[in-house]
Amino acid sequence: MAVQQPTWFAGFIALAMLHLAGQLFDQEALHLVTNPLLMPALLAWFLTVTSSGRFRTLVAVGLVWSWLGDLGLMPSGEAWFLAGLGAFLIAQLTYSVAFWPSRADSVLSRPLLILPYLAVLVGLLVVLWDHLGDLRLPVTVYAVVIVGMAVLATGVNRTVAVGAVLFVVSDALIALDSVAGLVRLPAHGFWVMLTYLAAQLLIALGVVSAVRAETVG
Repeated sequence: MAVQQPTWFAGFIALAMLHLAGQLFDQEALHLVTNPLLMPALLAWFLTVTSSGRFRTLVAVGLVWSWLGDLGLMPSGEAWFLAGLGAFLIAQLTYSVAFWPSRADSVLSRPLLILPYLAVLVGLLVVLWDHLGDLRLPVTVYAVVIVGMAVLATGVNRTVAVGAVLFVVSDALIALDSVAGLVRLPAHGFWVMLTYLAAQLLIALGVVSAVRAETVG
């Protein structure tokens, strides 16, 4: 997959590496500086390599709301968590709308292939349920929406589908630690951000490929 406009792309990769280093070596200042710049850099690259259209616009809006979600999750406290969750909810809904036209090619047309997605959704909610308290409704809604987004992503192409699955993994790691206090991996923040950044990058790369295929077609 060709990557044009290497300056913006290299900028995102450099920021991602710095951010992940900050997470891995517990350098909070590096995390705070790089976190607000990650999605703008990816968005700038994405806009320079795709032609205008509905698909491009919706995915760009999803990246903007993801950036707002990143900002919302930076401070501590339940109110900020809900603000970040709300922003990411809008991002997932926007991605879902973007992927909806490709639903005929998704696992929705092969019901047995939906079962792993449903198993992850139900299993995660069962594990989290007794620990959610007042967060039961917002977390349940978000979980349903993000898994639905991952299902629809399978209709675009494999790159987008893998990115969507990694998004689910990243958010599951956040929920299992920050919300429920059940699972905390060594260097937990590193794995959360690695899966999140890989998810957003793969979604963007896959959409670029899909938009170019539509243009050629």
